Amino acid sequence: MMQWKPTADQKAQYETEGYFILRNVIPRDLAAELRGIIRNVIMLPDPGKFVDIDPMNPMEDSPQGRIARYRKLSNFCVQSPLIWHNVHAGEELLNIARYFLGDNIIMKFNSCFLKPARTGSATPWHQDNGLWRDGETEPFNFWMPLEPATRENGCMQFIPGSHKTEIVEHVLYPDSIHGELPREAVKEMLQKHGAHHIELDPGDVVFWHSSMWHYSPPNKSSKSRIAVAGVWTNPEIVKTSKRFWHNFRWAMKNGEVCTQFPPEPVAMENDNPEKPKPFSAVKE
Repeated sequence: MMQWKPTADQKAQYETEGYFILRNVIPRDLAAELRGIIRNVIMLPDPGKFVDIDPMNPMEDSPQGRIARYRKLSNFCVQSPLIWHNVHAGEELLNIARYFLGDNIIMKFNSCFLKPARTGSATPWHQDNGLWRDGETEPFNFWMPLEPATRENGCMQFIPGSHKTEIVEHVLYPDSIHGELPREAVKEMLQKHGAHHIELDPGDVVFWHSSMWHYSPPNKSSKSRIAVAGVWTNPEIVKTSKRFWHNFRWAMKNGEVCTQFPPEPVAMENDNPEKPKPFSAVKE
């Protein structure tokens, strides 16, 4: 495997703004095939334990109603060999992650993010490491749309340079769907730095730092937005963690892509992982 290296512009953008984009990492026809796998699952009457209900869901008991029902399929990608081998443990993406993490790469988190047409809800402003609450700042994040991600259907927004901040304690508002950055702090950051809209085509990938402040608005358009995402880490980073996770899987060992399926679990030293305290509630 030839070692990937960022261009001078990509390296500068990652250091100064906290992210960079690569186009056409996987072919569009493959992206369509992966999208079909996900749509087939979310159309099932009961897609199983992976789903997270969308608060904007109309809950109609019909194929289209079922498509509109879910906001994500958590930990689904390690259950789908085509997604796993082409994305999370795909040679093209791992070669990029290898530049940042070295020859031993662990998949820490994997998910399919769904923002159905007209009903897809917002994902609040957050830092990934603010949700993980494990003290880690060096894992490497990616997000790949399997259909176009545009301003109209709720593409992600980044505050450039926000990755240089500390990990901010996240909170819960009465209408929060999960922990989020304090809204007054977000308002101040947006006034100071503005936001970049991350518009992508199927098979493009955005990579970002775990401390990046990011968000996606509701999808009020007639076009859905399906994507896959993941977080890679390595054994050295895991050793510094305040928490230990039981869903880690090996993606690369000693510079070689792990082809085993189901993916090999990572043996963890701590059998009793520390659970984080609940997010603090905020009254508005």
